[in-house]
Amino acid sequence: MIEEEKDFTIGQISKLLNLEVEEFVKRAKDLKIPGIKSGKIKGSVLNKYFDFSDKEYFESHVIAISNQKGGEGKTTISLYLSEALALEHKVLLVDWDPQANATQLFLNEDVPSVMECLGYQGVKPKSLSQIIVKLSENFHLVPSTLKLANLTTPYDRDDFELLKDALLPIRSEYEYIIIDCPPSLGLILENALIAADYILVPIQTRAFSLQGIKDLYETIQKIQKKANQRLVLLGAVLNQYESQKALSGLAEGIKKYFPVFETVIARRESIPQAQAKMTSLSKIDNATLKNFKELANEVKEKLNVKKK
Repeated sequence: MIEEEKDFTIGQISKLLNLEVEEFVKRAKDLKIPGIKSGKIKGSVLNKYFDFSDKEYFESHVIAISNQKGGEGKTTISLYLSEALALEHKVLLVDWDPQANATQLFLNEDVPSVMECLGYQGVKPKSLSQIIVKLSENFHLVPSTLKLANLTTPYDRDDFELLKDALLPIRSEYEYIIIDCPPSLGLILENALIAADYILVPIQTRAFSLQGIKDLYETIQKIQKKANQRLVLLGAVLNQYESQKALSGLAEGIKKYFPVFETVIARRESIPQAQAKMTSLSKIDNATLKNFKELANEVKEKLNVKKK
């Protein structure tokens, strides 16, 4: 933490963060840090956005995994895309679903949840760094509980940015932040889409609904226009794939609204086995993990294209 009342120049901040000036300016503009246009920023503002300790800093990519229809495999994609990315990168999985399925796969006991870090209705928030659970060296988790279901009604204008604000101080500690969203529309989902840079949509090939896709597409458009112009739609991932027949006409229907990933996630018994044993996929079936590595590589390719 740096001195709160002191004004810092762009050059001073870049040195403190061990970044090139151009890189810091780009990051500050992306985060819309107050004071960047004047060239001087107060320490109190910087402490909100950065952790000034001796750590490695990353330009994080925040990806919301979302589909308001239930049973599409959002948690499965969130979990194992995160695990695959964590083989080479530092990853934070945010369980942003009141059902807390991702949390319960790893934790038996009651733990502090993301709801306690939001400051909702004037409650003094904890820092997310206080509740993060380290699953492995590169794979960390923000737990959820049923308490998150109370986040239903915006009482304040800033209630749409509670998750975004909670993530700001730790964004630079992770290369990828994956948000596992609930199967619903409303304040919880809007918080996720406002906090995210990208959205990825899982679609189960055996239970396809074009109407659900249309509803989600309209929600994304609304967020892009009114609240988060940087939000990019990465595309839809076909999940629980079993045969070519299941894909007949499916991809074309989806493409009316979303681009479709080339990687499809096959239906495998090892996925529920890993979840039942509360363990990582790598300890159950490397062939299935390889499928998620292919998805991770395609995600990274898409992000590199978006950067250029």
